[in-house]
Amino acid sequence: MSKFATPSGTSEYKNLMNREKNIPADHFRRFEDLELSSLGMGTYLGKPTDYIDELVINAVSKSIRNGINVIDTAINYRHQKAERSIGKALEKLNNIGFTRDQVFISTKNGYIPGDADERLNSNEYLDNVILKKGLATREEIINYNCTTIPYLSHQLHQSLKNLGISTIDLLYLHNVAESQKETLGNTQFYEMLEKCFTFLEKKIDEQKIRFYGMATWTCFRVEKSSPSYVNLKRIMSISENAAKNVGHKSSGFKFIMLPYNIAMQEAANLHNQDGKTFFQKAREFNLGIFTAVPLLQGKLMRSREIKKLQVKWDLKSPAHAAIQYVRSFGMPLIAPLVGQKQPEHVEQNLEIVKKPPLNNINE
Repeated sequence: MSKFATPSGTSEYKNLMNREKNIPADHFRRFEDLELSSLGMGTYLGKPTDYIDELVINAVSKSIRNGINVIDTAINYRHQKAERSIGKALEKLNNIGFTRDQVFISTKNGYIPGDADERLNSNEYLDNVILKKGLATREEIINYNCTTIPYLSHQLHQSLKNLGISTIDLLYLHNVAESQKETLGNTQFYEMLEKCFTFLEKKIDEQKIRFYGMATWTCFRVEKSSPSYVNLKRIMSISENAAKNVGHKSSGFKFIMLPYNIAMQEAANLHNQDGKTFFQKAREFNLGIFTAVPLLQGKLMRSREIKKLQVKWDLKSPAHAAIQYVRSFGMPLIAPLVGQKQPEHVEQNLEIVKKPPLNNINE
């Protein structure tokens, strides 16, 4: 069995969902020859307790059994318990016939995670793990974010162990611009990125990861004058240099995550990337985009615009309308990632995968 999501595995999953769950083929988007669901599951919120673990394990399992094959997490979410819960869910799914090659797993490294199972908060983890093992100096940790190569290597190994897998489909550097760019300054920041990207290119060779990218909050959604602004063309150039550094013909930098919803439309409207919007530029570079906060952590449920769309599109709830709005943007946007734990929320969100994304929603 393959150690990661494959064209044949994800295609088999798409056909299985169509055949057994009546999920339309249009629910899936093909990117890098993988069939990826147009709604993904996120695992950010929740206390680091065993009770929440059970909810997450069940939510991941139910999602994958019902048409979602994109699962996103980060090592720092719930102090490593989010990754570990996904690992347990994958084990359960394997026992009932779902295989690793059908599911696309993304995680993120960069933030100091803590370790709930070892009863270490972020500060204790910093002292007892990072500094003690010489993974970084205190000065190399900026706003609880660290990108030294020994630290990234340690965290990647830990993520693989937490998830119980041998290869991560997509590893993001987590909010590195938002955390570090203003402190480091332009030159040092981009030099740091090239070192990180070169490290990640090597990890592709070792089959520890398949692709890498940046999970971001503001850096692609602000004006050029902002200290956290990042130019996508420059990022792609750095990734090509990193690929050349290890003898690769092309870069493994293929994905970016950023917020996008009806209230946060900068990626579609702000012409901050050499005269184009972020989405336009991302399409030019053949990048795949996953988006955060499609429901704005529930705030959009009260949005008048969302309620109008719910009526217009004949949907059951404002949540469905908010998800459908993002899901229907089209490429390069592959899928919004919706956080879900409570069984009733999982059930509600899974109803939308039985409807295809819409076309021409802005007309």
